[in-house]
Amino acid sequence: MGWREEIATALGEWINVEGGAGKQPRWQRIGRAARTGDAGQYAVDLRGSDIGPDQLDSLRLAGPENDGVETNGFAVSEMVQNGSLLTLRVAEFADVADPHLWMLKQPPTFLIEALRDGISGLGEHPLAAALAAGRTGGAPAHEADPPGFHPAQGDAYRACLGQGVYLVWGPPGTGKTTVLKRAIGDLIARGDRVLLVSATNIAVDNALLGVVRAKQHNPGDIVRVGPPHLREVAEDASVSLPLMVKARLADTAARRRTLEAELVTIKHRAEKLATLDSSLAGFDSAAYFAALKLLRTPGEDLASARSREEAAARRLADSETLFRAASSEAETAAARDKAAEPSRAQWRQVDRLSEEVVQVRKAAELREAAALLAEGACDPLRRELEGIAGKGAVKKWRLREKVGELQRQLADAERAAASAQQSATEARATATTHIAALAAQTTALVDTIALTREQTADLAADLKARLAAAQQAARHYDRCKEDKARAEEAAERAQQASDLTERAGQQGWPARFDLARRLRPAVAADTTRQPVLEKQYQEAQEEYERLARDAQSEIIKAAKLVATTLARFRTNRAVFEGPYDVVLVDEAGAATLPEVLLATGKAGRTAVLLGDFMQLGSVIPPELKGHDRADIQRWLLPDVFQHCGIAEPSDAQAHPACVTLTQQHRFGPAVMQLANDLAYGGVLGGGSQTQAARPTDDPEIVLIDTDGLHELARAHLTGSRSGWWPAGSLIARALVELHRELGEETGIVTPYRVQAEATLEALRDVEGPGGGALAEVGTAHKFQGREFDIVVFDTVEGGVGSRELWMACAHLQPAASSWPRDGVRLFNVAVTRVKTRLYVIASGERVKNAKPGTALAQLAALIGTRRGVRVLQAKTLITPPTAPPMFRGEFGTALAEVLSRHVEVAEIDDERDFYRTFTEEIRHARQSLWLWASWVAKRVSSLLPELRQAADRGVRISVFIRDDTDQLQNKPANQKLITDLRTVAHVVVPMNVMHQKIAVIDERTVMLGSLNVLSQSWTREVMLTMRGAHFARKLLEHEHAAVFAAPPRCGRCNGAEIEIRRRQNGTWVWRCYAPACKTTPRGGTNAWTQNIRLRRAH
Repeated sequence: MGWREEIATALGEWINVEGGAGKQPRWQRIGRAARTGDAGQYAVDLRGSDIGPDQLDSLRLAGPENDGVETNGFAVSEMVQNGSLLTLRVAEFADVADPHLWMLKQPPTFLIEALRDGISGLGEHPLAAALAAGRTGGAPAHEADPPGFHPAQGDAYRACLGQGVYLVWGPPGTGKTTVLKRAIGDLIARGDRVLLVSATNIAVDNALLGVVRAKQHNPGDIVRVGPPHLREVAEDASVSLPLMVKARLADTAARRRTLEAELVTIKHRAEKLATLDSSLAGFDSAAYFAALKLLRTPGEDLASARSREEAAARRLADSETLFRAASSEAETAAARDKAAEPSRAQWRQVDRLSEEVVQVRKAAELREAAALLAEGACDPLRRELEGIAGKGAVKKWRLREKVGELQRQLADAERAAASAQQSATEARATATTHIAALAAQTTALVDTIALTREQTADLAADLKARLAAAQQAARHYDRCKEDKARAEEAAERAQQASDLTERAGQQGWPARFDLARRLRPAVAADTTRQPVLEKQYQEAQEEYERLARDAQSEIIKAAKLVATTLARFRTNRAVFEGPYDVVLVDEAGAATLPEVLLATGKAGRTAVLLGDFMQLGSVIPPELKGHDRADIQRWLLPDVFQHCGIAEPSDAQAHPACVTLTQQHRFGPAVMQLANDLAYGGVLGGGSQTQAARPTDDPEIVLIDTDGLHELARAHLTGSRSGWWPAGSLIARALVELHRELGEETGIVTPYRVQAEATLEALRDVEGPGGGALAEVGTAHKFQGREFDIVVFDTVEGGVGSRELWMACAHLQPAASSWPRDGVRLFNVAVTRVKTRLYVIASGERVKNAKPGTALAQLAALIGTRRGVRVLQAKTLITPPTAPPMFRGEFGTALAEVLSRHVEVAEIDDERDFYRTFTEEIRHARQSLWLWASWVAKRVSSLLPELRQAADRGVRISVFIRDDTDQLQNKPANQKLITDLRTVAHVVVPMNVMHQKIAVIDERTVMLGSLNVLSQSWTREVMLTMRGAHFARKLLEHEHAAVFAAPPRCGRCNGAEIEIRRRQNGTWVWRCYAPACKTTPRGGTNAWTQNIRLRRAH
């Protein structure tokens, strides 16, 4: 089996490790896109993302959710990368509520498959075959050293212009890029076709930039394939492939722009109408036009209404005067009439006396009439007796009985008549006497009456007239009041109408309403036109992309220099097909051997491989590193230098076909000494800058000693030798801000992605949404090929009681495995990125007590030397406000001032003072209180009233305690206290074997240390109170607070007695501890459990 077949087989195993071939690309969200202010332009912060520049293809702008990215997203037409900031452009009419950038990400095996296919199809190639066999060398060009080159740089330059395969080893700052710039320019000038590739995107631009700035090339001679890292390259129309394509497709682009402009007009019209409608939300058009109509009605304008109101007011005033006068006259008449009432009463008495006279006279007359009638009753009887008396005797005898009866009747009648006559006589006499008395009484009464009958009648008539006049005045007054009210209402309506129209005019509502009215038909018509235009635009975009691919191929094939990354080299057909006279591979030590071999296989005459094997190598899956297959061991694990027998600086110097560049021009003597001690064995020499004197208070290397920061400097493990800590992100953020104020660029390097993300979150708190990036943050792999004024290396190495992490174990001792050796390489990458000052954040004790031969021991050896490491105690930077000032030096004082903006250590309390501080914090809590307290004892009783008041204010209280398998916790008295605690707290969650002592208030204040908040009694303890929202949020996230505070109900008994446990494999589970549920019929334990789903840890 030949070398190509062996490599293809090894790569096949790599593909299997990554999940196998045949997987399809999928849409992956890169991050939130912030509008820049220019129409259609957005910016995306790539910090914290694992997306590489070679993956930035098939980009679309869409919402945050995966559905509809393909159909509803908008294609990215232009893209420029400037460091970690990606600026992109989409159609101006694109309207996304919450814009995010998405890319169609190829499967993990995509690049490996392309590499395997490229190697398999390489064919016989002398330079690649020689390199595969480990044979390097050839015939260098016979050229003099270019001006300013030292001899080693001249050798590297001549290798580029010569024939064969060459290695160039150069640590950072030793001039590799300078060699490439000069060699590329001269190769192009003499007509050679050159391929410049690199394992890192920035290295391509660094080498290309000097050639571009020289401006000795013709249009089309140079093409940069793939998104440049440097804006200067990206915006150069003579080099940037997208800009060159854009120039060629000007007509197609113009058609696309025309359609875009129409769609933008439609969008703006719709937005304008929406804006108008929104601004008219307070405008009642019906009321406005009704008011306008009212004011324009003759006589209804405000002036006329006010005039009528004034006239009505005058009439009302006059009528009121008349009404009051009439009422007063009526009252006077009523008073006079009332004064006449006694006279009327007397006259009524006179009338009663007169009536009595009449009645007396009538009574006497009735008696006399009765006497007459009684006398008259005797006459018929007498006549009848007289008639019988004139009869004959017989007749008389026959009538003798009748005569007797008549005589008796006559006697009775005469007696009655005599009696009636007597009574009549007496009555007349009595009446005459009584009438005389009444007359005398009447005469006497009349003489006493003040007013005559006529006078009283006149007074009554006058009163009646006055009352009638007053009633008429009242009715007139009421009518005037009604008229006045109607006039006021009319005036008020006119005033309201005037105010409404005036306010509307001031707000510009009528004009906007009229504009909206005129826009509405156009917008309605746009809804029909827009889909048609969007389809036409999509077709134009697809046509542009199709023509662009053809144009890209033509431009690439015509270029004399093609510059790209090793990844894009094998995935772009036009680049891959070549041919090339010279292939230059920069950062070759960071590439896999098959990648370098494939690039070398495209060189017709010369291949030069430049890099530093003491920097980080390529990323190989751990499964392959431990593989015992010979093909994998030979072709995938070593870099090209190791493949050629170079593992140490001395190997490179001794190799006949390896040019070594050892005179560096980037950093000063202290950093150079540290780099030599770490990785280069003293071979690095310095240029003039290493001899320049630095001010006493301007150290080149500063160790920020985290000892004394207590919990801030405790590493929270995310793996056996990895983790994060608050101290690093806090101090790094302050350092960034300090040097930004000095105009210096800072890069923050850390070994662990989780720490990089914590620091990035801390920076974004300061930067704000859409703001510019303050600093680059990432692991060492993201920084290869980069350089910064200031480098902050956050080791995450704590002091006593903290486990040694990767950097504490990094060394290059004989027989060291790849893990500690890679640790040194990572350390070396961080150190050699710096130009002005290197900060190392670590425990001073950990550094000073580092094991001999380790990277930290090399750092420790420089402490206190003349050009060595300055130590700055972090505890002197983060102190309570009442602490006495400590000596920090000039830059230490400046750093402390910046640091104080982000976090404040408010208190450091012992067991005697802590509860005073804690009680105050509870009283000031407004949203949330989180407590981790292993045990609950009598101490909780004193806290319950404060906790209850906080809960009553709406503070959500969440408490985590040990479960009742703990003997102390299981005591009946303590169980009673836990029950009391549950009545106050919103949730109390038992955890098995927990030992944290933490309080977090309102997600801003953190109290942590050694004191158990709910049970402390007499032991000596210490607690720190710190204020800082980022640290609080990060701590809550680390403790999985939100997830752990929401236990489910038991899936078996539906009970709420749920605790948290962790299995030996690290999996967290919910567990029901209800005895009736977990106890089996035989008395065993079979508790219900459920895995806890946590957010992915990095």
